[in-house]
Amino acid sequence: MFIKKLFLKYPQQKYFLLALSGGVDSIVLLHQLLKYKKNFKYIKIRAIHINHNLYSHALYSQKHCENICKQKKIHIIVDNIHIPKNNKYGVEGYSRIKRLEIFKKHIFLKEILLTAHNLNDQCENLFLSLKRTSGINGFSGMKYSSMYHGIKIVRPLIYTPKKKIISWAKKKNLLWIEDQSNELIQYDRNFLRKKILSKIYKKWPSFLKNCTKSMQILAKDQKSLNFFILYFLKKNIFSDGSLSLLNFKNLTKEAQYSILKQWFNQNSANQSTYYVLHRTYKEIIHNKNYYNKKIIFCNSEIRRFKNTIYYIFPYKNIKNKIIYWKKINKILKLPQNLGILIPYKKKKQKQKKDIYKIPYPPKNVLVNIRFHVKKNYKNNEENKKINIKKIWQKYKIPPWLRNTIPLLFYNDKLIAAIGVFTIQRVSINSLKYIKIVWINRIL
Repeated sequence: MFIKKLFLKYPQQKYFLLALSGGVDSIVLLHQLLKYKKNFKYIKIRAIHINHNLYSHALYSQKHCENICKQKKIHIIVDNIHIPKNNKYGVEGYSRIKRLEIFKKHIFLKEILLTAHNLNDQCENLFLSLKRTSGINGFSGMKYSSMYHGIKIVRPLIYTPKKKIISWAKKKNLLWIEDQSNELIQYDRNFLRKKILSKIYKKWPSFLKNCTKSMQILAKDQKSLNFFILYFLKKNIFSDGSLSLLNFKNLTKEAQYSILKQWFNQNSANQSTYYVLHRTYKEIIHNKNYYNKKIIFCNSEIRRFKNTIYYIFPYKNIKNKIIYWKKINKILKLPQNLGILIPYKKKKQKQKKDIYKIPYPPKNVLVNIRFHVKKNYKNNEENKKINIKKIWQKYKIPPWLRNTIPLLFYNDKLIAAIGVFTIQRVSINSLKYIKIVWINRIL
């Protein structure tokens, strides 16, 4: 049995969603799962077939999958992909992205997604990684199990050669559909399979086995490297995910690139490219004039403030917005998912420095929240100017966050930046004050 490891590794797992294409690999995987199910009644199997609608035989493959699932009393989901002629990913790339989206849409919370990738697919991936200029992670190939956007993906046949799979299918008299598109060498994978690897396997019969060993060695090297990278990140990342550059600068360039790549991947669902890494390294980290520079990557930005770099998702500009807080004793919800302001009534206690403690508003004062104040704010009542920029710098607030912090005004008089600083403090003898706490995901 090719899939024995699956149940040894996940002995308590009950629910599986099988990606069923109708080809020999997925048909064999289905029958081996059903064989195990006879002995382990608690196992629940569903299948999902994705029709790519590329060729005339696509519907035939769909019907075959539906019939076999009906015969075996397996619930099957059928979904479709319609590939635009002009898309930036190509047929293979677009299909891969959409397949993962469909799996995510249909999979249950407790299910593991099973795909029928085999050892030959693994070897093909190595050559495709060479074409894409991948690093160790790409060359180490597909993992037996991995996570994608919260989906657990397991590949039970990844260590099984295609020859063995076909041999087992013939021995059991299984029926499968030969995908006619596999003969079209305009697709990279088919070109490799038909024109390159077929000759390599013939010339060097042990090539597939040795190729697998090399990929396993690379995977171990990557695992070791990741251990040290993650240890470094653990020691140098702040609670908001920003990365300190104080110890980072003492490392070699190669180590810096590896750490940056891992830091990117922790923050983004999209894999970072060498181009983005290089720009971040050159323009943000090793550039004395990094002020106001940013690298835009997948609707996010990489910015720097002092000796820290940030991976941020920019907010819409709300610096002209004013929110009137008519009942200051009640919770106020802020726009743009910036959180809430929670007021606390005064309590008799010893006077001490407290950024949340604010003078209670006098009667007939218009309490309002704003998100912008001029660099040189002028307090008309006291006829003096305050350099707000210096205050932001004092409290180490990055420029791109300054217009997202709620500023409390009484009429047009600035009282405080909630949770950061207070312009007008409560007098020592006064017991009349209010405390306002800002619950947010920024500070």
